[in-house]
Amino acid sequence: MKLQIGGFSIFYILYFVLAIGLSIQLLLDNKTPQSTFAWILALFLIPYAGAVIYLMGGLNWRRRKLVKIRPEEVFGERMKDLLAEQALQIQDSYSQIGSDISKILTITMKTGNAIVTQDNTLEIYHSGKEKFERLFEDLESAKDSIHMEYFIFRDDEMGNRIIDILERKANDGLEVRFLVDGAGSRPTFTRKGRRRFKKSKVQFRNFLDPANIITAWLINYRMHRKIVVIDGKIAYTGGMNLAAEYITGFPRFESWRDTHLRFSEGGAVVLLQSVFIADWVNSGGIIDSYGQYIDGHACDKKTNRLLPVQILCSGPDSHWFSIHKLFLTMISNANTKVMIQSPYFVPDESIAAAMETAALSGVEVSLMMTGKADKYVPFWVAHTFFEPLLLAGVKIYLYEAGFFHVKSLIIDDIMATVGSCNVDQRSFFLDYELNTVMYDQKTAMRLAAQFEQDLESCRQFTLEDYRSIGRLKRFRNSAFRIVAPLL
Repeated sequence: MKLQIGGFSIFYILYFVLAIGLSIQLLLDNKTPQSTFAWILALFLIPYAGAVIYLMGGLNWRRRKLVKIRPEEVFGERMKDLLAEQALQIQDSYSQIGSDISKILTITMKTGNAIVTQDNTLEIYHSGKEKFERLFEDLESAKDSIHMEYFIFRDDEMGNRIIDILERKANDGLEVRFLVDGAGSRPTFTRKGRRRFKKSKVQFRNFLDPANIITAWLINYRMHRKIVVIDGKIAYTGGMNLAAEYITGFPRFESWRDTHLRFSEGGAVVLLQSVFIADWVNSGGIIDSYGQYIDGHACDKKTNRLLPVQILCSGPDSHWFSIHKLFLTMISNANTKVMIQSPYFVPDESIAAAMETAALSGVEVSLMMTGKADKYVPFWVAHTFFEPLLLAGVKIYLYEAGFFHVKSLIIDDIMATVGSCNVDQRSFFLDYELNTVMYDQKTAMRLAAQFEQDLESCRQFTLEDYRSIGRLKRFRNSAFRIVAPLL
């Protein structure tokens, strides 16, 4: 028996009703006219699949909540008085700090409740080899707890070495928690490796596990943060995941260039611990008392170590998309120099316009991205943004010595941010990200010096290079740009 009404399949009629309902929701979300129109077209021109894609990546989660608790909410609730005090200090010191830095400090505090900590000791690693050698030392020296969170974990030779250490430490009675993104680590973390964790005393969780029928439809929203906190005293964060390729580049690349940070002591460690705990709870983990992991006095501690740092988080259900606001404000307030490093470059209109405006106003704007693609579609789409940037005077460099995975932004050699956030719409609006913001000239100049060193491995991409791209390739690149918000 055919299920039809007036010659139409009952399933098609039900889908049509669903598409109308989702279209109404789209209009209520007040997205940009271009985005609204594109999604409505997808709903009606791509039956069934259009609705699935919208539910996976088009919903406005700022009106809802994907997770139980957001780190920025925790900071705002538990450090309300400190935030208010710091806001007044910034206002009172406006002339001393400078208007540009004051604006950036203020917007990060308002959009992400980003506490300013000053008593921080920082080490910067520009290669996987030096970062992981130090990490192994710290893991072996752990006395009380190990908390690890990664987007990608590969149980290769290095990954299994990590598992060995964690198993041993858990057997010794340490509190060992290990969190991975359900989608990011699904193809790289084998069943054998997962079974090892399940049999051990290591507490293991997936964030939005695609194998879980309840969360599988949320696969498009990913936990992209990289955090390690050891004994509540040492913390790592930055761009590197856990895999041997971050040291060797093998098997696809001859090398891998990345940047990662290590904090020892300091308020930044406390805040990174708090972010991990929030992500752990959001992944179904159990915490007896959140308060034991966040100490406002530790975050406001004054010492001789003066390295002002903010830990800034954002996600698809963040109210302000704070890291996007940070990038936009930094670029817009730069006076002499903007240095951007990102493996992928799929900006929204506001970031692209800010870069063009800065360059046209006389600021030296440089963009460095990978010249060797690990994912071809984002690489192709990046080229569709190049022409107006080049015409405005932005300098574009493609890194060709291996794969380039650095995520940093430096302005005027006076401040910088390093983290997990790419300069793309996925990182800004769909993924859970974390960036460290550092208001320190010495640190900014160290990162700027590394940028200059990276230039030696780059090819400058010019307007002539862009115009030499064939029509067919330009069409391919532009066709894929339609799905830019999902890349």
